[in-house]
Amino acid sequence: MNTTIRLTADVKQHLDEMKGSVSASEFIETMLSYFERNGVDPRTSINGKFKTLELQGIERIIKIIRAIEKDKIDKLLPASEAHSDDLLKQADKQVTQLKAEVERLKKASAPNVVGRNKLEQVVRLLENAFDQKNFKKAEKGTDYFVAPVYLEMLLYKVKEICS
Repeated sequence: MNTTIRLTADVKQHLDEMKGSVSASEFIETMLSYFERNGVDPRTSINGKFKTLELQGIERIIKIIRAIEKDKIDKLLPASEAHSDDLLKQADKQVTQLKAEVERLKKASAPNVVGRNKLEQVVRLLENAFDQKNFKKAEKGTDYFVAPVYLEMLLYKVKEICS
């Protein structure tokens, strides 16, 4: 059953830009499915819902980073005694910078797709970066060593993604 819907020229242009190569019917069906799946009612204010979802996502990222600190970084601290105090200070500085970056992202929690994509990239980068295969295992025990260059590269990538 075909139905005609009246749209203003501006709305039609916006719809054409958004839908890309799919038909208007398919695109509208996708939008409606999205609204239903995510419990979004476009007749009410949706900014609050997205802001809440984004804040929850940021909180999950913070929990992940804290878990990484406990599982990986805390294990590195005893191993760093074999290295100079400079290495320990540098690692602490970089951890502090990463925490500051997370806090900055938390404060800048405006609901936008680009910001969400950057956060997802940071999470993937951190998950890959703290994979044990990237670390050199200590001669004794279960500790791992991280080269300062590796931590600098990680921080550089986080800054690159977030800029």
